[in-house]
Amino acid sequence: MKKIKYFIALAGISLLAQSCANDLNTLPEGNISGEQLNEDQSKPEKILGGIYLDLRSNGAGGTTVHSDFGIMGIKAGADLMSNDVIQSTNQHLGMFYNYEATNASNIASEIVWTTFYARIFVINKLLDDLKNDTSTKNRAIKGQLLALRAYSYFHLIRFYANDYKNHQSDPGLPLVLTSSNPNQGLPRSTVAEVYAQITKDIEESITLLDSFARPSRAQIDQRTAKAIAAEVFLQTGDYTKAGKYAQESKQGIALMTENDYTTTGFSNINNPEVIWGFHNTTATMTIGNYYASFFSMFDNTNEGYAGAAQIRKLIDKRLYEAIPDTDYRKKVFNGSQNAQYTFNSKTKNYPAYVSWKFKDPTLFEGDYIYIRASSLYYVEAEALARQGREAEARQVLFDITSKRNAAYTLSTKSGNDLLNEIILQKRIELWGEGYAWFDMKRLNVPLERVYTGTNHTFGRFNLTPDKFKFQIPNKEINNNPQIKQNE
Repeated sequence: MKKIKYFIALAGISLLAQSCANDLNTLPEGNISGEQLNEDQSKPEKILGGIYLDLRSNGAGGTTVHSDFGIMGIKAGADLMSNDVIQSTNQHLGMFYNYEATNASNIASEIVWTTFYARIFVINKLLDDLKNDTSTKNRAIKGQLLALRAYSYFHLIRFYANDYKNHQSDPGLPLVLTSSNPNQGLPRSTVAEVYAQITKDIEESITLLDSFARPSRAQIDQRTAKAIAAEVFLQTGDYTKAGKYAQESKQGIALMTENDYTTTGFSNINNPEVIWGFHNTTATMTIGNYYASFFSMFDNTNEGYAGAAQIRKLIDKRLYEAIPDTDYRKKVFNGSQNAQYTFNSKTKNYPAYVSWKFKDPTLFEGDYIYIRASSLYYVEAEALARQGREAEARQVLFDITSKRNAAYTLSTKSGNDLLNEIILQKRIELWGEGYAWFDMKRLNVPLERVYTGTNHTFGRFNLTPDKFKFQIPNKEINNNPQIKQNE
């Protein structure tokens, strides 16, 4: 497509050109050919490293704004569109919180679109050039590339299209699957067609990664691919596969301790639960701007936008009150009164319901966590419950909730009550980690910020789930005559 061919392709190449992380062997260029790959057998690995680096970097979405910092910025923005996460003042990621991000003219729509399509373009080019290579090393690279493409389309489809259920024939996304696409552009494939490609890619990835031992958690291995697959199949309603992949992915992983959860566990890739993340260093943080980072935006204790500029992140009052006092997850949020909090030898005053969950003792160099094993307990529990295997679902829910709350007892609920309990525990556990809004859209839950005693701020309004769909950015509409805009 013309837009993909020019705007996104150039963005992908230029972003790779900025990449410079030695620990990922990042290649300082994005254009490749089969001849080049034959000349330099390490080149595919370097390009793959560049993709991983780009997905955590300022400018991943092709802009210079500080809300543009890859996967973590997009996950943060999505959560700010939910009922659960509040931003105190209208700056930076505030465009998500007040739903301006859904408009075609808003830079947020461009950021989400370009972050993933720019990577898809480079992924396709590398896959095309590796298609006849059957070496063990490049088999693992292909597996990672397919997982990254599945992950990218999975995010895109949930932003720019209706939910899968009852909308399979609705317009989805342009499916760009090779590095050579027609100049006149590609039309939107249906939601069902996009999900068919996502499931094909992620299951092929699982197969290709069967013997791959990754050198770091920054790379996708088979466990990570299964975690992605579990989320995808939960979305499509294939609960057998969702439960199976969730169980297999989390198997053998220890849960965080209370100390992990309440101190600096969310800024450390060595957190025992981390399935996939990125280890930040001084070198990686120099790409773009220190302030254009997750901890600048979400760590209320630091010297970034959330801390020093006081663009606070708060928990919704209703969700806070739903957490039992015996649950240590409540400790990472302030209660209904202003309070002092000490971290990194600094004591500051904080407003009611402020978050202390994401704390980084460094200068915004905290590690990024994309997927934790905890998330998979809720996928498995929900998948089991929806299959009618409620006793097993209650046990899975108990296995994690009892670790967070010593007073928790095995649930006796069934039907919708059990499902609601699973989702509530998931919202508590994964607050701020990029799950709540996607679940609201999947489960047809409206946005309700207007209620008695609400602590929501400039985004104080209610919306029905049909308003959760992003418009395709104007740059794509203007350059691709085959694509049709969302209303």
